[in-house]
Amino acid sequence: MRLTILGSSGGYAGPQSSCSGYLVEHAATRLWLDAGNGTFGGLQRAIGDFRQVDTIVLSHVHADHCSDLLTYYVALRYDDNGPLRRRLYCPQETWDRVAGFLQAGEDFRQTFDFQPIDAGDTVEVGGLRLSFLRMDHPVHTLGVRLEDDEQKVLTYSADTYLGADLTSFARGSDLLLCEATYQEEAQGGPVHLTARQAAETAVRAGAGRLLLTHLWPTLDPERSLEEARAAAGEIEVRLALPGEAHEV
Repeated sequence: MRLTILGSSGGYAGPQSSCSGYLVEHAATRLWLDAGNGTFGGLQRAIGDFRQVDTIVLSHVHADHCSDLLTYYVALRYDDNGPLRRRLYCPQETWDRVAGFLQAGEDFRQTFDFQPIDAGDTVEVGGLRLSFLRMDHPVHTLGVRLEDDEQKVLTYSADTYLGADLTSFARGSDLLLCEATYQEEAQGGPVHLTARQAAETAVRAGAGRLLLTHLWPTLDPERSLEEARAAAGEIEVRLALPGEAHEV
């Protein structure tokens, strides 16, 4: 399994990064995980031809995780060789809100094969098995655990605070891709984790590696990295940098 970072900025795009979006590849499967604003460009840089994407998975309705689905809709519906269709997994709330952006008369279902997901569900995408956990966030948000047929595990926190049992969900992950929006002296409301809290979660879960994502654009990412590493013990901690690929 291979993870490529398409964007990792939290809330809004910063000067160096688009918002949250990730490409997961395994064998012939290419899965676009979250489609925050600006990530469709990163997707095309990563794989060249956007038609190669098999499936899209969206964690929740906030624009920094789903708005480029509208851009992708235009690319698929008006493809040079005729309309294309792709499978989309997301919470019902996300589907309802994003589809509502389209003008009257356009049928979102002609472009996306919508499959609603919720906590406790499992789906198979190629050689990947996906399971979902309800996260601690103001809207209906799902963390995603991806396991391949070689028993490698990638867990994505999406957006969350401490009320979700991310520790159990991420247990034994080879790689934990975890939001780390805040820093110890720069914390907002109880809807996101700090870099330290992300690292403590990785330690409790016994994760092999930790990638920090969804960093607030005005905060120094190196400070976030320092705070996470101070709490991570022997776990390798890195920033999720756009364009970088990681083998799981």
